[in-house]
Amino acid sequence: MKNLFAFAAVATTCIYSVFPQDARAETLVDAVYNAVSNSEARKAAISGIEAQGRMITIAQGDKRAQVNLFGSVAAEWVDDPTLDAADNRDTKFARFIGVDVQVNLLDGMRAMNRIYREATLLDAEIIRLSDATETLALNAIQAYIDVVRHRNIVEASRRNLARHGEISRQVAEKVDAGKLSEADRFRANDKLLAAQLALAESEAQLGDADSQFELVTGKRPTSTLSRAFHTHTPPSREAVETAAVTNSFQMRLAQTDIQAQTYQGAIDEADWKPRLDAFVGADIGQNQEGARGTDSTIAAGVRLNWTLYKGNTREATRARNRDLLIRAHYRLKQVENEVRDFARRAWNSYDSARERKLLLDRSVSTNELIVEAFRQEFEAAKRPLLQVLDAERALFNLRIRQINASAAHHYQGYRVLAAQSKLSDHFGLTKEGRALNADFEDRVKSAPMDRFDVSAPALE
Repeated sequence: MKNLFAFAAVATTCIYSVFPQDARAETLVDAVYNAVSNSEARKAAISGIEAQGRMITIAQGDKRAQVNLFGSVAAEWVDDPTLDAADNRDTKFARFIGVDVQVNLLDGMRAMNRIYREATLLDAEIIRLSDATETLALNAIQAYIDVVRHRNIVEASRRNLARHGEISRQVAEKVDAGKLSEADRFRANDKLLAAQLALAESEAQLGDADSQFELVTGKRPTSTLSRAFHTHTPPSREAVETAAVTNSFQMRLAQTDIQAQTYQGAIDEADWKPRLDAFVGADIGQNQEGARGTDSTIAAGVRLNWTLYKGNTREATRARNRDLLIRAHYRLKQVENEVRDFARRAWNSYDSARERKLLLDRSVSTNELIVEAFRQEFEAAKRPLLQVLDAERALFNLRIRQINASAAHHYQGYRVLAAQSKLSDHFGLTKEGRALNADFEDRVKSAPMDRFDVSAPALE
């Protein structure tokens, strides 16, 4: 049986899967795009990116001019001998209103470090979306391959049932002619029932695969899934491991956590540095401080605010930030170990699947020859029925294993790409799926007060 997952050149560094071409067929690329575009998790991640982008604008507000409107209305009773006798100890309705403009001149780099931190957290949100896109793509690949795998199994089961139906008819004719015993009829019918059961089970499993496909991609699979694909697999496990560490989104997330914590430490340290603000303001009031009449004030100058002592909170804050930074570095190392382990296991699974497929291809070819020889010998009354039925069962089981091995080989090739964070590039999702480049920390450092567009483009 020709397997729809057969690879055209297993000796090369590429693996291929060729399907019948059909203009109406849904391709693996279609399935991946549907999975990404219909994902609620992706939509939520994009909303998170846009929200974090606005945090940069909010942080920039600390470096912009602040306009304050203030005022009060109160009943006042004042005892002040310096007041006129008519005003002293007389309750009056006092009121005033004013406005001032304040600009920060010096704050220990608190505002700038806050902007840098928010930009770093924005980069982290974008990296999370990129990582989620890789996972969505791999899930779609698995669902697509699983549907094709189960369709192949159903087809193999149908051919197996047809073959056992043919054997049962031949046996019935020979039993009626007195060439075989009644027990042979029972044996043939028993294997026919087993073939019917295998078909029923395979059809049920195909239904489950179709449901999983719909869950992952948002659409039912079309009647034909066809397209040729290939995955470029590095020549060695070491190459996969190196690429995985270099490209890992999880490691980039851990690195942004270190950077964000560094900025947070600088923000907290600014609490013990002098703050200097320039201001200009004006106010107008009536019946202020017990005196009848209207007065107004215009003022301009600078204000100093410097916290010199606040218990032992400064040292405690420094120690906390130092511990959090150490934790972030340990977390980075832990993630690196996990990425290396996943890359090694992905390569091992791919290499093992490739070997199993080659062996099963040879085994199926050999058993096809054996079954054909047994059939001819059975027709010539040189081979008992039981051996023919056993050979048919062995061939059917091998074909199912071959289908599973071919599907695993194909899937593991894509899993190796996923281990290296390369699925988005492979399927052309670099621009659309990742939405934005995670470079806002550098962009903010170059132009900290610019406006930044963080809207994600729709998938094409």
